[in-house]
Amino acid sequence: MNPENLNFPKKILSDVQRTKISKVLAEKQSGVSMSVWHRMFQLSVTLIFLIGIGLFASYFINQDAGGRSANEGMPYKIKLPGNVTLENAGRNEMVFKQGDRVVGGIMPSSIEEKETLESGPGIFEKREVTELKYPAVRILEHVKTMTATQTYHYFVEVDEKTMVRVYFHTPYVTEEPAAAAMRTFEVN
Repeated sequence: MNPENLNFPKKILSDVQRTKISKVLAEKQSGVSMSVWHRMFQLSVTLIFLIGIGLFASYFINQDAGGRSANEGMPYKIKLPGNVTLENAGRNEMVFKQGDRVVGGIMPSSIEEKETLESGPGIFEKREVTELKYPAVRILEHVKTMTATQTYHYFVEVDEKTMVRVYFHTPYVTEEPAAAAMRTFEVN
């Protein structure tokens, strides 16, 4: 059976029917099709979703462990010797500077970091410090490089879960100014 030889019935339309069909087709062609509206809806929902994820991520990036914004000021208070300044160095980290030279700093720490430092070479002294606002251990580390330096590390136990390391490099900050500064140390 050849499809070219088939006879199909013919439908004859009146003028009124033709006009009606023409109007319906003209209305459909002049408006935006349903598939275009559907595609625009999908894109707008995707865009709103991505903006939401971006805002959510930026919120958590700017938070510290305590739920405070990292931009709310410095997380620690300490009164340093006159020629040493305090600068924010990032999330809960601060550095002590004397001109352009870093002479110490404050950063979150852990018991593991303290134990690693204690077991390393160059440890001259380890002692508990009782005259501070928080329990602390002072470790004196001697590092031999082109110029020998000593670093006073104070591991301060703020609470059961939080430990902070405050350190001072000598000869820029010596033992007495470091001890005096540590007596003023507070966590905000």
